[in-house]
Amino acid sequence: MIGRRHVRSPGDVWADRLGVESPAEIDGELEARLSGLVSVVRGDVPAPGSAECAVLYGDLLELVSFLTDARLLLMGREVVR
Repeated sequence: MIGRRHVRSPGDVWADRLGVESPAEIDGELEARLSGLVSVVRGDVPAPGSAECAVLYGDLLELVSFLTDARLLLMGREVVR
């Protein structure tokens, strides 16, 4: 038997991906992740290979994914995960 596709809102998906309790907390989490990357651009670069660098790189990848989803939604396309 083929299972039904469970459709979730983009907000619910992103709350799960970011590890927050609800979609209402997404803004704060994204702001926190972006602020770390803004510090890097301003010159506060952690040592390559450090744990801090790895965390910031992970944050960068999540923000890229978030922006990609936003782009798709603005184009009227469905985000499929």
